[in-house]
Amino acid sequence: MRNDADETINVSHFKFIGKILSVFTHELNNHLAIIKESAGLMEDILSLQKPSQQQAIEESLKIANSIGAQINKTSWLCKQLNNFGHRMDNTYSAFNVNKTLEELLILINRSANQSKINFAKDFQEDIPSIYNNPAKLQFLIFCLVDSYLKQLSKDSTIVFKTSHKDKAVKISIIPEGRFIEAYEANICPDDLHQHIVTKLEGNMAVYERGAVITLPLSVATGAKMPE
Repeated sequence: MRNDADETINVSHFKFIGKILSVFTHELNNHLAIIKESAGLMEDILSLQKPSQQQAIEESLKIANSIGAQINKTSWLCKQLNNFGHRMDNTYSAFNVNKTLEELLILINRSANQSKINFAKDFQEDIPSIYNNPAKLQFLIFCLVDSYLKQLSKDSTIVFKTSHKDKAVKISIIPEGRFIEAYEANICPDDLHQHIVTKLEGNMAVYERGAVITLPLSVATGAKMPE
C-alpha cells in the first residue's frame, strides 16, 4: 500500500503540472494574439491606397519585424516548456541547478507579475552539476514560491540564491517585503515540503523569512553520476 504522504505528493504534483501548463499556455496565447493582430494590421495597410508607396512599404516592414520578434519570443517560450516536460523523462539525471531554477522562474513569471511581485537571482556561476530528481526539485521550489506569492504584498521581491560548498549545493529562497494574510490555499500542503526534501536526500531549513535547501552533489538512490 502506498504511503499517504507519497500519494498526497503525487496529487499535488499533478496540480503543479496543471498550474504550470495552464498559466504558461495562456502566456503563449497572448503572444500569438499579438502576432495575429500585427498580421491583420499589415493587411490593412497594404490594402489601403497610400499617397506614397514607399511609406506603406516602410510601415509594413516595421510590422513584419514586430511579427518576427513575437514569433522568436514564442518559440523561445515553447522551448522552455519543452525543457520542463523533458525534466520528467528520467527520475534521476545530472543537471545544473541554476539552469533548472531559471527554467522554472520563466514558466511561473506570469504568476509573479499577476501578484506584482518581482523575482531576483543571485546565482553562483561556477556551481557544479548535481545528480538528483530535477522535476521534484522544481516541484518543491514551486510549492515554496506559490506560498510566498500568496503571502507577500505587492511590489515585494523573492530572491533566489545558489551556492556550492562541501560537496553540496544550497538554494536559498528569500522573500523580501511585507507579509499579509493569505486567503487562498497552497497547491502543496506545508507539511509535505520536508517529505519532498527527504525524497531528494537533502535537507531544508525554514526560517521566518525564507528557506534554505541543501542537496548533495549525487544521491545514493539510482545510478551514479555520469563521469
